[in-house]
Amino acid sequence: MLRSAHAFSQAARAVRTLYTTPALAVKRRNNRKAELEAQRNAEAEAARRAQEQLRKLKDTDFLNSLINPEKLFSTTQISQEDAAAAVSGSGGSALLQQAGGEGASVIRREANSGHFACHVRPEEVKLVTEVAPKAMVGSDFRFSLQVMPEMAEKSAQIQADIVRRVVSLDNANSSAIMHYNIGNAVKTFGRSDGDSGSPEVQAAVWTVRINNLEDHLRGHNKDHHNRRAYTKLLHKRAKMLRYLKRESLERYYLCLKQLGLTKEMVEGEILQPKRIF
Repeated sequence: MLRSAHAFSQAARAVRTLYTTPALAVKRRNNRKAELEAQRNAEAEAARRAQEQLRKLKDTDFLNSLINPEKLFSTTQISQEDAAAAVSGSGGSALLQQAGGEGASVIRREANSGHFACHVRPEEVKLVTEVAPKAMVGSDFRFSLQVMPEMAEKSAQIQADIVRRVVSLDNANSSAIMHYNIGNAVKTFGRSDGDSGSPEVQAAVWTVRINNLEDHLRGHNKDHHNRRAYTKLLHKRAKMLRYLKRESLERYYLCLKQLGLTKEMVEGEILQPKRIF
């Protein structure tokens, strides 16, 4: 009997030693590490799918027509090296030489996006830049054309180009671009000419402001004041869209589709975001 008890204690000691061996502890740590890595990969994949779904949701005609200040201003930017090269007539940087030397700097600063600030319409710009110079040169036919016709025509073209650059949205600031986008929202969602009070128009205008704050908060994640303003605009837009739903269900779903929203973004709980990606 003593021998059997001694054998049992030895077997128990062997089992305990087996399950407390350093190799088993290392195996457990490796398993935990693999589980954490798999969990992180799953979270990253879910975030990527959510971003892709959101990108497809926001691929609408209205949202694509909005002008991004950063992208618009990049077409008129030029480095100091390229500016000095354009003045001196040298080649400039490698990027400028690849784009075509001195002529490329002129092309990059053309400010010819076709969008104009201060509610100026394209047909008005065409009248000033194309029709007016010819009329001005024709009115001075007896005097300027008889002496220096090429100089008179060139002077008229320069004046027209100056006017076009002044009213071009490329040379405006971010505030002017936001006002341009708001005017585009009123024109797109207005039920009549000059309609700025419809629920669809107000929701679209707040969407323009929300997108503007999103672009700002992506680079300034500690700007808590604008994050609070961003959350307030989300609630105001949701309240207006819920009112539109009570008025007309068809207009409500059509507006959601044009603004790139889902009903969960409007009818669910809207939390203050900690960070915008």
